[in-house]
Amino acid sequence: RLGNGSITSSSTPVMVSGLTGATAISAGSHHTCALVANGAIKCWGANFYGELGNGKSFDISTTPVDVIGITGATAIAAGATHTCALVAGGSAKCWGSGIVGDGSTTTGSTTPVDVTGLTGATAITDGGGHTCALTAAGGVVCWGYNAFGQLGDGTTTDALAPTTVPGLTGAIAISAGDEHTCATLTDGSVKCWGHNIYGQLGNATTTDALAPVDVTGLSGATAADAAGAHTCAVMADGAVKCWGRNIYGQLGNATTTGSLTPVDVIGMTDATLVTGGSSHTCALIADGGVRCWGSNAPGLLGNGSTTESHTPVDVTGL
Repeated sequence: RLGNGSITSSSTPVMVSGLTGATAISAGSHHTCALVANGAIKCWGANFYGELGNGKSFDISTTPVDVIGITGATAIAAGATHTCALVAGGSAKCWGSGIVGDGSTTTGSTTPVDVTGLTGATAITDGGGHTCALTAAGGVVCWGYNAFGQLGDGTTTDALAPTTVPGLTGAIAISAGDEHTCATLTDGSVKCWGHNIYGQLGNATTTDALAPVDVTGLSGATAADAAGAHTCAVMADGAVKCWGRNIYGQLGNATTTGSLTPVDVIGMTDATLVTGGSSHTCALIADGGVRCWGSNAPGLLGNGSTTESHTPVDVTGL
C-alpha cells in the first residue's frame, strides 16, 4: 500500500513509483488514491472489493493504477474499502464495496458509478461504510450504512442514495470516521453524529447520536478530522485538540486514557491540517513538515522507529 512496488513496510517516507503531478491524496484502510493532472485518479494497495476502480477485485497493486473512466475530478476520498470522487458540477462517482450511492447497489462496483441526485457538492468524505458530501449552501448529505446513525438523518436506516442531514447549516468542512461523522461550521464550532462508544462525538457522553450534537467547549476550529474512533480539530491559533479512543496515544496528550471531550495535543502550536488513522494521527505544520503520534507499528509515525509515541514526533526528512 506504499505504492513503491514492494510489500515491505517502511518506518520513513518512500516515493510512490511513477506518480507525478498529484494535487491531492487520500488513504483508506488498505489502499490509497491520488488526484492527478486533468482530474484523473490513480490508486494502489489492496483491491479485494474493487476499491482501486480499475475493474478488478481480489488482487493487490503495489504501484498506482488508473481508475477507469474518471476525468475532471476535483476531489478524492478513500474509505475503508470504497472510494469516491467529486467531478464537474459537484456530482460524484464512487466505487468499491457496499453502498456506492447509485440508488440501488448494495454490493458495490469495481468501476465508478454515478451517485444519484448529487449536484453542487464542494467536498466529499468516506468512512468505514458511509459517505458524506458538503453542499455549496453549507449543508451535508450522506449515504451508505447507518447502524449507528452515522448518516445523521435521525434514523438507523441505510441509505442507497444521498439523504440530507436535517437542521445542519453553515458547514465549511466535513470528515467521516469508521462509524461517525463531523462537520466544522462557520463559527468555528464542530458538530458530530453517529457511533460514540469511545466518546468520539466529543459531547461528554458515550451515547450514539442519530443527529448532529455539539462538541463540548470547542470554538475557533478551522477543520476537524473524524478518524477511526477518535476525532481531532485544528484551531485557528495552530493548536490541535483531540477526543475519543486513545489506547495507542492517538490523542497526543501523553496518556493512553480516552477522553469524552477535547484535550490539547502537547506541543502543537503551528498546525494547519490534521488527519487520523484508526490508531494514529498526523498534522501538517506551517513550515511544510509533518508530525505524528499514536501507534507506530509498522512505522506509521514515519520517524525511523516502530516505537509508539503519545506525543507528536517529526516525520523524518519530510
